[in-house]
Amino acid sequence: MRHFLLSFAASTLLASSAFADADRAERLIGATRLADVITVMRQEGLQHAEAIEQGSFPGQGGLAWRAEAERIHDVGRAMEDMRTSLSESLTDDQIEPVIAFFETELGAKIISAEISAREAMLADEVDEMAEDALAEMRARDDNRLDAIARFIQANDLIEANVVGGLNSNFAFFRGLADGGAYETEMTDSQMLAEVWSQEEELRQGSEDWLFSYLSLAYSALEDDELEAYIEISETKAGSVFNRAIFAAFDVLFTRTSYELGLAAGRFMNAEDA
Repeated sequence: MRHFLLSFAASTLLASSAFADADRAERLIGATRLADVITVMRQEGLQHAEAIEQGSFPGQGGLAWRAEAERIHDVGRAMEDMRTSLSESLTDDQIEPVIAFFETELGAKIISAEISAREAMLADEVDEMAEDALAEMRARDDNRLDAIARFIQANDLIEANVVGGLNSNFAFFRGLADGGAYETEMTDSQMLAEVWSQEEELRQGSEDWLFSYLSLAYSALEDDELEAYIEISETKAGSVFNRAIFAAFDVLFTRTSYELGLAAGRFMNAEDA
């Protein structure tokens, strides 16, 4: 119980540090328009939930399944998850240059471009258009692809997306199992084997999506603007930022994936009853 014997001065310092971390998180949340990002991701989540219904219990979910999906992907709840994770992880002053960057006019332009592109790609026709545009860029060996590749590498985006995807898939399987989707018990080892069997496909899908999405998003940027973004990403501050934001999203997606699997398992179980 020694931690309760802190002096008043030490207690004050710890409290000040906690407030500083929370303030840093709020500044980052505001500068990156995280609520808008989460709102778009909510729409992606609802589309995914619709696909799960069509593939696992077609026509059986109805309004009840839609309501469950909306509850799981509630923006306010997701923001609380992100706020808690970021407040706990943003304890390093080295992240300050990244926050300051996103608070600039260029930072705001980049965030706006990223959100607009992701929102647009909710539509299948835009998603396909982005894929076609990427194919054309590759055919003519567009120099912009080299810059995007550097950005992806600087932020370790492919590996982060693969790890996050594997964690989410495992959480979804555990949810399905807990929801009664399987007639015979599925062990963690079996679930892990199933998840890892998807790794290569997940990696290729992540790479393809990142290049098409970022090519669309950064078409709004001049070369020097994209270069400035790459340079901040390559700094120590950029690395700290990436670890914090991906860790926060991993917590969020693990939670939503498990709950979606749990709900799907219950619907599948009810269908078989």
